[in-house]
Amino acid sequence: MTEQVWRVSSDVACVQSADGDRVAVLHLEQHVPFILAGTAASVWNGLDGTRTEKELIEFLAREYATEAGTIHGDVMGLIHTLSSTGTITSSPRDEGAS
Repeated sequence: MTEQVWRVSSDVACVQSADGDRVAVLHLEQHVPFILAGTAASVWNGLDGTRTEKELIEFLAREYATEAGTIHGDVMGLIHTLSSTGTITSSPRDEGAS
């Protein structure tokens, strides 16, 4: 089974604060920007096209010193919301990536 990774859509422009704690996101076809802050910005910053959902959740759990099961629902909810609007897209993980 091929693992899927998430990345920002090519139709999205974003700007983040110097500390990475806030991200302004604009999908060029929707014309309405939105702001992700705090943990939502951390999820966004992790959507780099190299991590699977499981790896992203495990990474965030370590960063926030919590259990992966505790944040799983919230992370997946944000991924679902962003993917349903075309803000992020999934693709098969490149061979040899880890």
